[in-house]
Amino acid sequence: MDEFNKLVDIVEILRSEKGCAWDRAQKITNLKTHLLEEVYELIDAIEGKNTGKIKEELGDLFLLLVFITRIFSEKSKFRIKDVLEIINNKLVSRHPHVFSSKKLKNKKDILKHWIKSKAKVKKRKTVYERLPKSSPSLFLAYMLFREKIYLGEKITIKDLKKGIKESLGKLDLSARYRETVLEIILKLSEFSARSKLNLELSLRRKIFREARKIEY
Repeated sequence: MDEFNKLVDIVEILRSEKGCAWDRAQKITNLKTHLLEEVYELIDAIEGKNTGKIKEELGDLFLLLVFITRIFSEKSKFRIKDVLEIINNKLVSRHPHVFSSKKLKNKKDILKHWIKSKAKVKKRKTVYERLPKSSPSLFLAYMLFREKIYLGEKITIKDLKKGIKESLGKLDLSARYRETVLEIILKLSEFSARSKLNLELSLRRKIFREARKIEY
């Protein structure tokens, strides 16, 4: 696509000796913070259903991804072509029901194949290796329990409610209460995941709604 190639060329010029001193000075460590900010700004735009803002934030995110790739390219680590080849190959291999003759009956089978295929390729032994360690804790909890669901773990809502009730009964203000609070939050996170509720995003929305009601 011409526009994408133009973006790649612009970033290359900005990073060159004839480009911009600020852009040349940027390092991966600087860009990690910017990347996180842009992701959250994109989420806000999507939440606000603002099409113009979504386009703008997607552009900012594309810029950062190309910029980061450019820095690694300058170090002779990899090029943008290599990045795109990896994702293209990954999409084809993880969709054998589309790009080959393998039959997968429904969405559940497709998802299970995706999870197990990914774990096999990445040689993961536990779900811990799947979790992005820099993510917020509520999002990590959501991912943990979604993985358990995808892997077929069975538990009833009745059992979850019973566990939450038992943990609440143990809550007090002694030094032991901290562990109980964490236990309750983890069980509520599992309840949310099995209810298909992303606690991280939903709680953010709820917090913002409450914050608008409070005046200084």
